[in-house]
Amino acid sequence: MLRLLLILTLIASASAQATPWFDGSPDFTDEASRSLAEKVLQAHGGMQPMHEAKSLQFSFFTKVLGGPMPFYSFEAVDLATGDAYIVWPFWDATVAWKDGELWSKEWPMPMPAGFFIRLTASFMTLPWQINADGANIGPVRQATLPEDDKVYDVLRITFDQRSPSMPGTFYDLFIDTESGLMKGIRFDINHPGMVANPSQPLGPNFHVFGEYKKFDGLLLPTFYKSYGAGSANGGGSNAYHFAWDVRLDQPFDSSRLVAPEGAVQDAVSMKWWQSNNQQSNNRNRNSESAIAIDPITTDALGGAR
Repeated sequence: MLRLLLILTLIASASAQATPWFDGSPDFTDEASRSLAEKVLQAHGGMQPMHEAKSLQFSFFTKVLGGPMPFYSFEAVDLATGDAYIVWPFWDATVAWKDGELWSKEWPMPMPAGFFIRLTASFMTLPWQINADGANIGPVRQATLPEDDKVYDVLRITFDQRSPSMPGTFYDLFIDTESGLMKGIRFDINHPGMVANPSQPLGPNFHVFGEYKKFDGLLLPTFYKSYGAGSANGGGSNAYHFAWDVRLDQPFDSSRLVAPEGAVQDAVSMKWWQSNNQQSNNRNRNSESAIAIDPITTDALGGAR
C-alpha cells in the first residue's frame, strides 16, 4: 500500500508539471552546436525548473536614450501555452495573445501591438528556447560584442515558424566560453509593422546583458543595453532595459485574455504570422535543403556584423 501511494504521488506530481511551449526537439547543424546549446542551457538552470514554473511574470522598464518618456509595463506569459498579455499602466493600454488571436485596447503607438507581445519574455528565455520544436541550431562561430573586446562563442538560431515572440530572421547567442552564460544576442527585425519590406530586415541589432538573477533555480538576464546597426561601426548603446519583481510561481490569470469591449485586433501581425507559418510548413514538407546562414565577421572595432 505504501508503494502504491508513493507511485500515485509521483504520478500526480508529474502530471501537475506543464511542458513549456518551447520545450521540444530542435535540429542541430553539428555536434559542436549541440554541445554548446546544452552548455548554455545548463548554465542558466536547465529545463527541469522551467517545467516546474507556473508562468513568467515581471515588471519591465525601457528608456530610449534621447527619446521620449520611459516605457513601463507589466508582462505575463503562460509557459505551458504561450498565451500572454502586457499592461502599460501609464497609458491604460493592454495587449493580449491567445490561440493565434491578438487584440489591444487603448494602444497609443504607431507600430502594431503584436510586435511587443512575448518579445521581452523571449529575450529573457532564449537559453531555453534553443530547445524548441522548429528551432535550427548552429553553426558555432566566434565574435565580439559592442564595446567589448572579449571573444565569445556565437550560436546561430533560426526558427521554422514565425511566432509573436520572434520578429526576426535569426538570433545569435553570444556565449561566455568559460561560464556558458548568454552575454548578448544579435538579431534583425522583419515585422511588417516595423520595416517597409519584411524581406529587407532592420539590423543587425544587439542586446548586451549586464545582470542576472536566480529565480526558482533559473538564472534569468534582468538588465540589458540595446545597440542598433551602427554599433558595428563603433556606435554606442541607444537604450537600456531592466526587469524586476520577476515571478515564476504565480498562476497565469487567463481572464486577462478575454477581449474587452472596444478592443482592436492586430490584423497586420496576425496575417504575417499566419503567412510565415504556412510558408514554413511548405518548406518542411519539401525540404532537405540546408538553412541559409548569415555569416558573422569580427572587425577591429569589436562589432559583429
